Amino acid sequence: MESIAEFNDNHGFNVKLTNEKIFIDAAGSSETIALRGLNGVGLYDDIKKYNDQLEAYKKTGKTKNFQKWMGIVIGGGSLIAGLNLGEFGTVNVIFGILLIILGIYIGSRGSKDSEPVLDSYFRLMLSGGDRKFPFHKSDETSVKIADFINKIEDTLTAYR
Repeated sequence: MESIAEFNDNHGFNVKLTNEKIFIDAAGSSETIALRGLNGVGLYDDIKKYNDQLEAYKKTGKTKNFQKWMGIVIGGGSLIAGLNLGEFGTVNVIFGILLIILGIYIGSRGSKDSEPVLDSYFRLMLSGGDRKFPFHKSDETSVKIADFINKIEDTLTAYR
Protein backbone atom coordinates (compact mmCIF):
# COMPACT_ATOMS: atom_id res chain seq x y z
CA MET A 1 0.00 0.00 0.00
CA GLU A 2 1.25 3.40 -0.95
CA SER A 3 1.65 5.92 1.86
CA ILE A 4 -0.12 9.19 1.06
CA ALA A 5 0.71 11.16 4.21
CA GLU A 6 2.15 10.73 7.67
CA PHE A 7 2.06 12.79 10.88
CA ASN A 8 4.32 12.45 13.92
CA ASP A 9 4.19 14.80 16.92
CA ASN A 10 7.56 13.54 18.32
CA HIS A 11 5.82 12.66 21.61
CA GLY A 12 4.60 9.14 20.83
CA PHE A 13 1.74 9.82 18.39
CA ASN A 14 2.09 8.71 14.76
CA VAL A 15 -0.59 8.49 12.06
CA LYS A 16 -0.08 7.11 8.55
CA LEU A 17 -2.58 7.40 5.69
CA THR A 18 -2.72 4.98 2.75
CA ASN A 19 -5.21 4.58 -0.09
CA GLU A 20 -7.43 2.29 1.98
CA LYS A 21 -6.52 2.61 5.67
CA ILE A 22 -5.30 4.83 8.48
CA PHE A 23 -2.64 3.38 10.79
CA ILE A 24 -2.48 4.96 14.26
CA ASP A 25 0.29 4.44 16.81
CA ALA A 26 -0.51 6.21 20.08
CA ALA A 27 0.80 5.77 23.60
CA GLY A 28 -0.17 2.26 24.59
CA SER A 29 -2.16 1.30 21.49
CA SER A 30 -1.95 0.70 17.77
CA GLU A 31 -5.00 0.69 15.52
CA THR A 32 -5.81 0.26 11.87
CA ILE A 33 -9.01 1.83 10.55
CA ALA A 34 -10.44 1.26 7.08
CA LEU A 35 -11.43 4.40 5.20
CA ARG A 36 -14.76 2.84 4.19
CA GLY A 37 -15.88 2.90 7.88
CA LEU A 38 -14.75 6.48 8.41
CA ASN A 39 -17.36 9.26 8.33
CA GLY A 40 -15.07 12.19 9.11
CA VAL A 41 -11.92 13.48 10.77
CA GLY A 42 -11.07 16.51 12.82
CA LEU A 43 -9.21 18.02 15.73
CA TYR A 44 -10.62 18.52 19.20
CA ASP A 45 -9.20 20.85 21.85
CA ASP A 46 -10.50 20.40 25.40
CA ILE A 47 -10.94 24.11 26.15
CA LYS A 48 -13.25 23.62 29.15
CA LYS A 49 -10.67 21.53 31.00
CA TYR A 50 -7.93 24.02 30.11
CA ASN A 51 -9.95 27.00 31.38
CA ASP A 52 -10.74 25.21 34.67
CA GLN A 53 -7.06 24.35 35.21
CA LEU A 54 -5.97 27.89 34.28
CA GLU A 55 -8.38 29.44 36.79
CA ALA A 56 -7.12 27.13 39.56
CA TYR A 57 -3.50 27.93 38.60
CA LYS A 58 -4.14 31.69 38.81
CA LYS A 59 -5.84 31.36 42.23
CA THR A 60 -2.82 29.45 43.57
CA GLY A 61 -0.49 32.27 42.49
CA LYS A 62 -2.66 34.98 44.08
CA THR A 63 -2.88 33.11 47.39
CA LYS A 64 0.87 32.63 47.52
CA ASN A 65 1.52 36.31 46.79
CA PHE A 66 -0.96 37.37 49.49
CA GLN A 67 0.73 35.09 52.06
CA LYS A 68 4.15 36.49 51.20
CA TRP A 69 3.14 40.12 51.65
CA MET A 70 1.12 39.48 54.81
CA GLY A 71 4.16 37.78 56.39
CA ILE A 72 6.38 40.71 55.51
CA VAL A 73 3.88 43.38 56.63
CA ILE A 74 2.94 41.72 59.95
CA GLY A 75 6.58 40.85 60.60
CA GLY A 76 7.61 44.46 59.92
CA GLY A 77 4.90 45.75 62.25
CA SER A 78 6.00 43.36 65.00
CA LEU A 79 9.63 44.34 64.48
CA ILE A 80 8.85 48.06 64.77
CA ALA A 81 6.64 47.49 67.85
CA GLY A 82 9.40 45.42 69.46
CA LEU A 83 12.00 48.11 68.83
CA ASN A 84 9.72 50.76 70.35
CA LEU A 85 9.23 48.69 73.51
CA GLY A 86 12.96 48.58 74.19
CA GLU A 87 14.19 45.66 76.29
CA PHE A 88 10.63 44.34 76.82
CA GLY A 89 10.14 43.95 73.04
CA THR A 90 12.78 41.29 72.39
CA VAL A 91 10.17 38.61 71.71
CA ASN A 92 8.40 40.94 69.26
CA VAL A 93 11.67 41.66 67.44
CA ILE A 94 12.47 37.95 67.09
CA PHE A 95 8.89 37.17 66.03
CA GLY A 96 8.98 40.02 63.48
CA ILE A 97 12.28 38.85 61.98
CA LEU A 98 10.94 35.27 61.71
CA LEU A 99 7.76 36.47 59.96
CA ILE A 100 9.75 38.59 57.49
CA ILE A 101 12.05 35.64 56.70
CA LEU A 102 9.01 33.36 56.31
CA GLY A 103 7.36 35.86 53.93
CA ILE A 104 10.52 36.10 51.80
CA TYR A 105 10.83 32.30 51.79
CA ILE A 106 7.22 31.85 50.62
CA GLY A 107 7.82 34.38 47.84
CA SER A 108 11.08 32.81 46.66
CA ARG A 109 9.81 29.23 46.60
CA GLY A 110 9.24 27.94 43.08
CA SER A 111 5.67 27.01 42.25
CA LYS A 112 5.09 23.25 42.10
CA ASP A 113 2.11 23.71 39.83
CA SER A 114 3.04 24.06 36.19
CA GLU A 115 1.00 26.19 33.85
CA PRO A 116 -1.83 24.15 32.30
CA VAL A 117 -1.47 22.78 28.77
CA LEU A 118 -4.29 22.63 26.24
CA ASP A 119 -5.10 18.96 25.50
CA SER A 120 -5.53 18.27 21.78
CA TYR A 121 -7.07 15.19 20.22
CA PHE A 122 -7.03 13.71 16.71
CA ARG A 123 -10.66 12.69 16.24
CA LEU A 124 -12.03 10.04 13.90
CA MET A 125 -15.78 9.87 13.41
CA LEU A 126 -16.81 6.29 12.75
CA SER A 127 -20.17 4.66 12.12
CA GLY A 128 -20.37 3.38 15.70
CA GLY A 129 -19.15 6.55 17.44
CA ASP A 130 -15.92 8.45 17.50
CA ARG A 131 -12.35 7.86 18.66
CA LYS A 132 -10.08 10.51 20.14
CA PHE A 133 -6.30 10.12 20.19
CA PRO A 134 -4.35 12.65 22.30
CA PHE A 135 -1.35 14.30 20.73
CA HIS A 136 1.05 17.11 21.55
CA LYS A 137 0.22 20.20 19.51
CA SER A 138 3.15 22.58 19.49
CA ASP A 139 3.68 25.47 17.07
CA GLU A 140 5.46 23.36 14.46
CA THR A 141 3.05 20.44 14.62
CA SER A 142 -0.04 22.65 14.28
CA VAL A 143 0.69 23.24 10.60
CA LYS A 144 1.62 19.60 10.02
CA ILE A 145 -1.57 18.22 11.56
CA ALA A 146 -3.70 20.67 9.55
CA ASP A 147 -2.02 19.52 6.31
CA PHE A 148 -2.50 15.90 7.35
CA ILE A 149 -6.23 16.44 8.01
CA ASN A 150 -6.57 18.07 4.56
CA LYS A 151 -4.92 15.06 2.92
CA ILE A 152 -7.27 12.68 4.74
CA GLU A 153 -10.28 14.71 3.60
CA ASP A 154 -9.01 14.69 0.01
CA THR A 155 -8.50 10.93 0.20
CA LEU A 156 -11.98 10.39 1.68
CA THR A 157 -13.52 12.54 -1.06
CA ALA A 158 -11.69 10.55 -3.74
CA TYR A 159 -12.52 7.24 -1.99
CA ARG A 160 -16.29 7.83 -1.88
